[in-house]
Amino acid sequence: MKKFIAIFLTCWLALLSWLPSVHAETFINANQLDAAAALAIDAKTGQILYSQNINQKLPIASISKLLTVMVIEDEISQHQLSWNTKVKINQKVAAIADDPEYSNVSLTQGQSYTVSDLVKAALIKSADGATVALAGALGDSTAQFNQTLQKKARQIGIKDATIVNSVGLTNSQLKDLAVKNIDDNAENKMSAKDVGKMAAYLVNHYPDLLKIAGQTSFQLDGSTVNNINKMLMDSQYQTSGVTIDGLKTGTSDAAGACLVSTATFQNRRIVTVVLHANGDSTDARFTATQKLYQLIANSSLTPQKTALPKSFYQRSVVKFLFFKHQIKLRPRSITIWENASDANQSSRLTIYDHLTAKTNRSGQLKAPIKKGQSLGYSYVKVKGVQFINNHGLRLPLISQTTVQ
Repeated sequence: MKKFIAIFLTCWLALLSWLPSVHAETFINANQLDAAAALAIDAKTGQILYSQNINQKLPIASISKLLTVMVIEDEISQHQLSWNTKVKINQKVAAIADDPEYSNVSLTQGQSYTVSDLVKAALIKSADGATVALAGALGDSTAQFNQTLQKKARQIGIKDATIVNSVGLTNSQLKDLAVKNIDDNAENKMSAKDVGKMAAYLVNHYPDLLKIAGQTSFQLDGSTVNNINKMLMDSQYQTSGVTIDGLKTGTSDAAGACLVSTATFQNRRIVTVVLHANGDSTDARFTATQKLYQLIANSSLTPQKTALPKSFYQRSVVKFLFFKHQIKLRPRSITIWENASDANQSSRLTIYDHLTAKTNRSGQLKAPIKKGQSLGYSYVKVKGVQFINNHGLRLPLISQTTVQ
């Protein structure tokens, strides 16, 4: 049986810089955006670069569709669906797809569409009818698919999401597909922090979905359907040095104008979240997101590779009784956005090990161990740095050595 051992290690390491924070969860002055909540993170590490009211649960409207399409790709990976599976549009789905008050592509009742086309419609056009069709592709009711969405959210690390449907509409707006015994005005809610977790998980684990979300258009039934995310196409929202390639808009009366975006800057992938941007039109979300990228680009933060201590990546493995063998692990470094003006200051790393490989009573690793074997993971906390995961930066522990 695998044992979960938590070993507390504290080590001093000379970092290139120490990042003093002017806010408990950010290195850039907060409350600079005219929005209910905003967040910017490094997508790979989860390091918070900007935060503004990131813990309050708020309506997220069609941003919900990111969770839905991840579940659909999971079902494809599990061979329950394929990208070419045809989904027939029934009367209940058609009623949503034909509603001119909703964001939609034209779907004809009785006609079948591939999962691929429906996913493109959901991500590129934010089509409500297409998303509902996907949710029912395996015959699930709204309530049943909601349970799958909740399970996926928990896998990502989202524990407090309110999920009413796959789309982001209110319960009553789902018409005949509404869930009974739920308030008509109920709708999906997450904090900006949880939206950031969801988006980062997508860009790190679902490259096909990221690629689709970055398309400026696609063809459906001989017609061109354009992406409604203006950050991808409109030069007025561009920021020098920042290459935007997704992700998802969201709009409702309660949610206001929302946008979760992703871009590369200084060879790092960034995820931004803007919830309920204030302004005269829904374009306020694009203006707010652009300002967020500008704040990052104009700041003194730069990504720096920082070596981990030898005690982290070189470990002892017990062979036989007391004989020990040294093994090396990866990774050996982490990348932290740092303030160049604070270079040459020392910073304290706090490292917590969670070993899943076999250990003795003292918590020492036991042979045999194979090269490439996962030994567990560690959480790394860095003084002055905040991560979207409260435990810190999670690093997998992978052996680079075989010990028989």
